[in-house]
Amino acid sequence: MAAIELDGIVRRFGDTTAVADVSLATERNEFLVLLGPSGCGKTTLLRMIAGLLPPSDGRILVDGRDVTPLPPRERDLAMVFQNYALYPHLSVERNLGFGLSVRRTGREEIRRRVDEVAELLDLGHLLRRRPKELSGGQRQRVALGRAMVRDPRAFLMDEPLSNLDTKLRASTRSQLISLHRKLDTTFVYVTHDQIDAMTMATKVAVLNHGRIEQFGAPVEIYDEPASAFVAGFMGAPPMNLLPAELSTDHDDRLVVRGPGVAVSLPHRGGTDPGARLVLLGVRPEHLVPVPADHTGPALRGRVDIVENLGNEEIAECQIGNQRVSIRGSRPIGLAPGDATTLAVRPEHVHLFARQSGRRLVWEPEQAPALVP
Repeated sequence: MAAIELDGIVRRFGDTTAVADVSLATERNEFLVLLGPSGCGKTTLLRMIAGLLPPSDGRILVDGRDVTPLPPRERDLAMVFQNYALYPHLSVERNLGFGLSVRRTGREEIRRRVDEVAELLDLGHLLRRRPKELSGGQRQRVALGRAMVRDPRAFLMDEPLSNLDTKLRASTRSQLISLHRKLDTTFVYVTHDQIDAMTMATKVAVLNHGRIEQFGAPVEIYDEPASAFVAGFMGAPPMNLLPAELSTDHDDRLVVRGPGVAVSLPHRGGTDPGARLVLLGVRPEHLVPVPADHTGPALRGRVDIVENLGNEEIAECQIGNQRVSIRGSRPIGLAPGDATTLAVRPEHVHLFARQSGRRLVWEPEQAPALVP
């Protein structure tokens, strides 16, 4: 049950920096998700933790011990690969026990551990089969079980659900959540899927171009994204980001204006930020269609598309020259071609500096009623 700390980790491939000065620390028994798009450095970072790739700079500590110079076998960390990496000529039972056999563990001890893990993962009826006779979900459980029989200090997982279909992915995700609770050990999990991160993680590190954009609890990252990149990466659909200009009016309110955008934000403190270029961020679920004479914070435009998801609808609207998504319970009350006014509560408005993309912090006053 290891605590893992990364201290200034850098990895270069020639002139390319794949991981740039990453520092973070997990608590014991945490479920850490390394989240980001393809090419952001998350798998490279995981491979360095495992010892499969040396860092160009920085240290990796496990329970306070510097393991940077140690080979993988001396770190006591178990890796679960994206492609399962099972031995096709061995049965499930022998795949599960292979790592223990290499370590010359006694036959009875191997059988005991394999039986324990097979029961926990519901693999007992599959022990005589070979990998080619298994479904994708069953192979994934075997790959996980092979790591579990070692009783490692932490599990490292490289997109283990990416080869599964949607239904199987959801059920396997639930099994991993349950397994983490039962084992009470540390998981470090790499994925590009935000649903994996939101549902499984206790902490999420969002990576972009080899750097950590934000590190925190899933709800914190969703509700208070630290940058426009995080805001645009999290959510389905992601947060709407509209270029605008921020200033103050004669009543000392923050005013955000742009094509189709007129948002006035009562705020505490009365600080005048001066006119500056910003990105106005609003989650699709926080936009609500209102009458055209609505006087509160609003976006005005025209509906392009309405998608029926069964219990919900997603509408795509044109606001100025920007596309904006709205998500709500069906029927959402919009049709293609409609002129629309979309209201948002001030506390649901996010502001980002347009040049740097970093979050601008402001404190809303008591929010007024949304519907006039």
